[in-house]
Amino acid sequence: MKRINFRKRVFHIAKQLGRTLSRASQMYKVQEDFNKLKEVNKNKLTGGVKLYKEIVTGFTSTDDQAEIFATFKEQIAKQGFFFLPLFESKNFYQGLMFRPRVDSDDTSTTWIDQAWNRIFYPKHCVNLFSKGYDPTLAGVADILYDMRSGLCCNWDSRHRKVGEMSADKDQLPEYGWNNALVIKQEAPINGPKAIFADEVACYLFEVKNDTPKALTPVERFVAEYRTKDAGAIATYAALKYAKIKLGTSVLPDLEKGDDARTLTGLAQFRNDYLHVNLGNGDNLIEASGSLKRAWSGAQLPEFSVYLILGYCHLLELHNRFNGEWGFDNSIMIKALKWAYESKGLTAKDYCTPRASGKPYETVAFHFLRLAYNDYVVSPQYIKENKCTGLQLHYRHFGFEKSFLATIGVDPKLLESPVEEDNSDIEESLDQEPVTV
Repeated sequence: MKRINFRKRVFHIAKQLGRTLSRASQMYKVQEDFNKLKEVNKNKLTGGVKLYKEIVTGFTSTDDQAEIFATFKEQIAKQGFFFLPLFESKNFYQGLMFRPRVDSDDTSTTWIDQAWNRIFYPKHCVNLFSKGYDPTLAGVADILYDMRSGLCCNWDSRHRKVGEMSADKDQLPEYGWNNALVIKQEAPINGPKAIFADEVACYLFEVKNDTPKALTPVERFVAEYRTKDAGAIATYAALKYAKIKLGTSVLPDLEKGDDARTLTGLAQFRNDYLHVNLGNGDNLIEASGSLKRAWSGAQLPEFSVYLILGYCHLLELHNRFNGEWGFDNSIMIKALKWAYESKGLTAKDYCTPRASGKPYETVAFHFLRLAYNDYVVSPQYIKENKCTGLQLHYRHFGFEKSFLATIGVDPKLLESPVEEDNSDIEESLDQEPVTV
């Protein structure tokens, strides 16, 4: 491989940086994040620096690392691998190990403990690397090496290791780097402080996989949008045109939308907003605008996923059956205002309780029974219109009697006097969303 000259690139980094980033980049120095810490937390970790459960007693200097690297070939010839210790505690070393990628004999065999590690799924492994094995994404394997027995244990890279072993050997070097914790030769094997390799590996696996902060739905969405994922781009467009924001400065165009309200439940929204009985996304703009006309930003700063998609379902009912149903969206908006002022009903009152498997149908139903139908027979409506309005029937809704009992609704109100084919509007939300 051609030797890489980094000096020139580093020297010109300030000059070239602006030309090598996308327009959407919001790069800044990580020092700014550190500066946000309280002074008491800067340059001081409460638990200190540890290996396994032991305080680190020393680390390898730059000069020492250079000397150890000078023994690279010698170590491989003598013991079959090269180890660069970086940190040391009473019974452990931590560092980088350069060892054969493919097990060839007992001295290089990698073991794994089925009692605590992830189950191996062959299909998952194949799917994981179906688009190729990228060393950058795969990273280095996490291993434990026991000097007392020569055991090499893979504790958190099972599928990654098998994927690496399955790759075309002409595209991978014979040896590869590993993140290694090494149990010292003198570590005790008896007594109350005995150190057992499998217990150490189990501890490492549990702590590492139990503590990382998972990406929030918003963080995941932003990452997918920035990498031009088709689904994320479609969702972004839908949110932008409906003037809905996510509460993150990383997407400024959404945040500065006129009277933009913050959406809660982004992951669920992405899964459901393109469903047929919500209008394939076509009702989103009108639903958002209607809710904003009903409640001011001070009254309703956030749209829950149930509220906005429940209104989409209501509008879809209107689109499908308006000829015989009589729904009027302008009346619905006035009814929500009236119910807020005269009955004290907030957006949350329409979102619970929800029928199992029909969350958005339920919200649409609550809109009608709690606001619309009461409003059109109210003194205020009669006074303004000099007549009562048309109360809407509920025959297009279908709920279990047990649910209706919890909200005090007579099941007979949902019965239809004639046979109607409403299968198209009552499709389950379990169906696959429409793709764009």
